[in-house]
Amino acid sequence: MRFSVPQFIERESKIVGPLTFKQFLYVGFAATILFVLYFAIPFILFTILAVAITGGALLLAFLRVGGRSLPIVAQNFLTFFASSKIYLWKKKEIPPKFI
Repeated sequence: MRFSVPQFIERESKIVGPLTFKQFLYVGFAATILFVLYFAIPFILFTILAVAITGGALLLAFLRVGGRSLPIVAQNFLTFFASSKIYLWKKKEIPPKFI
C-alpha cells in the first residue's frame, strides 16, 4: 500500500490571503499604529513616521536572510552578542579497558 509523504513541513500555512499569520500581525499592527497617528499628529510628521513604520513592518514581514525571517535573524544576533563566547576544552576521561 502506498502512502503520501508530506513535503514542505517547515512551511507556514497561509492564513489571510497570501500572508502567514505572523506576516499579517506585523502589517496589521503597523496599519493600526498608522491609523491612530493619522489623527493624533500633524500630517508632515505623520508622513515621515508612516514611511519608517511601513518600511519596518514590511522588512519584518517579508525580508528573509539566508532562508530565515528577519525576526529570527535579529533574535540570533542578540543571543550571540549576549552570551559568553569562551569555550574551554575539557578532555573526556576514557575508562581504562581491561583485557
